[in-house]
Amino acid sequence: MQPNLSGTTVRLSWAHQQLAIALEILDNPGGGLVFGYQAMGQVRAHLSEATGEQYADVIALLEKAEANAVLRQLPAASESLRAAIEKLPPG
Repeated sequence: MQPNLSGTTVRLSWAHQQLAIALEILDNPGGGLVFGYQAMGQVRAHLSEATGEQYADVIALLEKAEANAVLRQLPAASESLRAAIEKLPPG
């Protein structure tokens, strides 16, 4: 495990909660799609800032999920998001 050089504590429990909400929104899109996209982006940014390369695979999957969500390719976005959640250690 690489040291956390940014001084930011990795908040895995929060990340899991945010991604679970985003997945629920993607699986049942309604008026909250923007919030789901925002939640994925916040988790991705947090992991990038707090860990650098440690979660590079999770970050890449979140980027893919965000890109698919913007294009309203919701099944593909959900698939990438599920893969990211599976790779993220429990909080």
